[in-house]
Amino acid sequence: MRGNGFDKEGFDNEVAIIGTGFSGMAAAIALERAGIDDFCLLEKARDVGGTWRDNQYPGACCDVPSHLYCFSYEPNPDWSRRFAPAKEIHTYQHHVMHAYDLCDRCRGGFEVASAKWEEGGWTLESRNGESLRVRYLVSAVGALHLPHKPALPGLERFEGAVMHSAEWDPGYDWRGRRVIVVGSAASAVQIVPRLAETAGQVSVLQRSPNWILPRRDRAYRPFERELLRQLPFLHKLYRWRQYQFNDLLFRANFSRRGSLRKAYAHRLARRHLERSVPDPALRRRLTPDYPVGCKRVLLSDDYLPALQRDNVELLTGGIGEFTPGGLKTADGRSIDADLVVLATGFRTTRLFGEVGVSGPGGLTLDAAWAGGIRAHRSVALKDFPNLFMMYGPNSNLGHSSILVMLEAQADYLARLLKHAGDLGAGRIDVKPEAEAAWNRYVQEGLAETVWTADCRSWYKDEAGRIFSLWPYSTRRFERDLRRASLDEYIFSS
Repeated sequence: MRGNGFDKEGFDNEVAIIGTGFSGMAAAIALERAGIDDFCLLEKARDVGGTWRDNQYPGACCDVPSHLYCFSYEPNPDWSRRFAPAKEIHTYQHHVMHAYDLCDRCRGGFEVASAKWEEGGWTLESRNGESLRVRYLVSAVGALHLPHKPALPGLERFEGAVMHSAEWDPGYDWRGRRVIVVGSAASAVQIVPRLAETAGQVSVLQRSPNWILPRRDRAYRPFERELLRQLPFLHKLYRWRQYQFNDLLFRANFSRRGSLRKAYAHRLARRHLERSVPDPALRRRLTPDYPVGCKRVLLSDDYLPALQRDNVELLTGGIGEFTPGGLKTADGRSIDADLVVLATGFRTTRLFGEVGVSGPGGLTLDAAWAGGIRAHRSVALKDFPNLFMMYGPNSNLGHSSILVMLEAQADYLARLLKHAGDLGAGRIDVKPEAEAAWNRYVQEGLAETVWTADCRSWYKDEAGRIFSLWPYSTRRFERDLRRASLDEYIFSS
């Protein structure tokens, strides 16, 4: 923040952003646009991209329409499909990094181990012993970052290959192999159809079924892509239409009120299951016992058909134990395997990843969140001055593009820091009453959603509190952050 009243003595940078996925990029671009140019991006890997760098498993793709899953200020008319494959999304991220000159801001190989508040700023220590002093710290780690690897009995004895979906070995050849897939949710519905094409046998271990809606994916025709390239206003209109459509579906899918809306969502999901699975016995095993939307609704055109292939079986009897050669199920079956795929998701409550955060007085983030994960406007944290988040608590979505939320958060963050600079302030604290009011507002909205129904989902923390999702429309989130008063903070030197 050069030239606006800050004393930089003692700091390596005014702002450090942890992570170079979409969250980190959005924050960096917003800061630069606000004239805040003294920042760095810290990345533990040697490449950018976060979730989309790591998740390159077979069939990996987005479950949000491609033209909505990009920054509004950096549209991409060249998506190949309605739902972009992971490799294309990662390529787009590289484009953004270069287009906004962010590459020189990156410090690769800097994996933050700890962040400690001292002397009016944050001291960061990396896992290889490097240190960095910054005034403001922004976590753009995200929730879909640390793989969840459940303790499966006997798995350490299995002599074949084991890989989590987020740690896929691209050199592994599964053609003709016997594969066990643990899990049947978001990553599994993308992986299983690809494996089934050439694997000898695929056994899918399902703990509980999920509601699935048709994806209706298709490739864009060359003339369609050319039209979007040549007519930017048409491209903008197309994206706007997708945005409006997704927001209109929000209440239909997730509101607890309105029997007609709930009936429509349920009927659509059940019809997709009935049309895709003619066998009533298999269909019963694939029918959830909770309302549509209580867990993440999955999109797929090919998962249900894949389960009916001759070389694919669905197992619902539970895991007994893994053996050197495969698996014994809880109901006594023995299954031979060459590969075990853990399609088991992420440790979604670790919003700062493995970073140990210690604020004023030694207060740790884990202790502060012991009663529930929360933040003010999903961005700032009470009792932790100058600490901010992207993709923070209650900013995730079940119906639209997270990039819409990230842009709103990034603009809000930049407004906060610019205001501090204009005042010549070096410390920003959330007023406790402001955070309390915001969280009451969020919880009131959540009480009206289907997410509060009795089902186990990653939307909830260990206490059962819905910490992840935003209960209103994306338009409302944008408006709330844009109009928010900065009087909700204390700015001091």
